[in-house]
Amino acid sequence: MKKLLSLIAILSFCVTLSMAQTAPAAASKATAKAKKETSKAKDAAADAKKEAAKAKADAKKDATAAAKKEAAKAKADAKKEATAKTKAAADAKKEATAATTAGVKLKKDGTPDKRFAKTAAAATSDVKLKKDGTPDKRYSATAAKEKATAPVKEVKKEVTAVKKQTTTAVASTANKDYKPTIDRSLKGPNAEVVYTGPRGGKYYINKNGNKTYIKREAE
Repeated sequence: MKKLLSLIAILSFCVTLSMAQTAPAAASKATAKAKKETSKAKDAAADAKKEAAKAKADAKKDATAAAKKEAAKAKADAKKEATAKTKAAADAKKEATAATTAGVKLKKDGTPDKRFAKTAAAATSDVKLKKDGTPDKRYSATAAKEKATAPVKEVKKEVTAVKKQTTTAVASTANKDYKPTIDRSLKGPNAEVVYTGPRGGKYYINKNGNKTYIKREAE
């Protein structure tokens, strides 16, 4: 009986010793496996971040290209329309000149009588006349200048409007694609989160839900 108990004690000791030797090896293997899985997870996260940045850059590039294309098309259309108006004004002036010439009285030799020609031209252009019936140059020069510059002013006005629309479209696209970043080095007056805008400005959202920009001196 004593021998049996001794044998059991020896076997128990051997089993305990074997388990004690096996445990560190198993723990080391589990640790190595965990590190390997963590490394894989980090690599996957880095790849996902890289893909997200690329997708964002591509989207911004496409949006900017589309905005520039639309702006160029609008500018070309405006220029085409302005050219057409200028041509129409020139044609109208040519027709007016032809009509005036057709109504001028002629001399005996068949050439236009300048006295009547001046009077007719002045009457057509609403130019004031002197007492002798000849055009008053002070008024005729002003009227002719205003009539000549009117189409040019109209074209300049349309070109300015197109430039303004183009600038607004590009700015709107840029602001739409931009995602504000948090500036953790600053806080609002009531500990609000401070963001960086598309042009580098710092702002926070006030209690009314509106943006309040921080002045440069306060930074």
